[in-house]
Amino acid sequence: MKRILVGMLLLMLVCSANAQTGNLHTKGKNFGVQFTLHDYITADELDSKGTSFVISSKQWKKLSRMRPGIAVSYSEGLNDHFDYNVRLGYSFLEYTLSNQPFAPKTGAKSYFEADASIFMKLVSDAHKLSPFLSLGAGAAKYSVYYSAYIPTGLGLQYNFFDQAYFIAQSQYRIPVTSNAKGNLFYSFGIMANIGKN
Repeated sequence: MKRILVGMLLLMLVCSANAQTGNLHTKGKNFGVQFTLHDYITADELDSKGTSFVISSKQWKKLSRMRPGIAVSYSEGLNDHFDYNVRLGYSFLEYTLSNQPFAPKTGAKSYFEADASIFMKLVSDAHKLSPFLSLGAGAAKYSVYYSAYIPTGLGLQYNFFDQAYFIAQSQYRIPVTSNAKGNLFYSFGIMANIGKN
């Protein structure tokens, strides 16, 4: 996982060094709503059994493994290839805290999260389709326990005439603190333009 993270950072640096400074197409201020999915089961299997087991078992894509949620986000362009995104999310899920042996292990509880990320777009918003890589920092609260994580991932943006954007994203949340658990995260939603830069 460290190699993937280092590779993403190097790709972001190379692309930013090659970004054109003329004819910028920078995204304005946007507000969005997303439907989210959290998958802790597949992330546990990736850590304990490996990628080949996960792919060959074909269980990773089942919705029954994922817990739904909702999020709101704010995004703004820094230049034609970089946007920053702030997201607040809520889900009702169950996860075991391995470092809290006396924590309740049954029943779902409220899960709140907040993260800030940089989206590195491979092409500018002048294009209809724009794939991107993302890297950020996040914090979560589950029951009375707080945790921190690093959201890393990739996504695809579809531009509706610079007025709205459909965003689909997939992330792996790297745990930073002992209360955090690695998980796969998916989000799908619309962002609407609320103002220019």
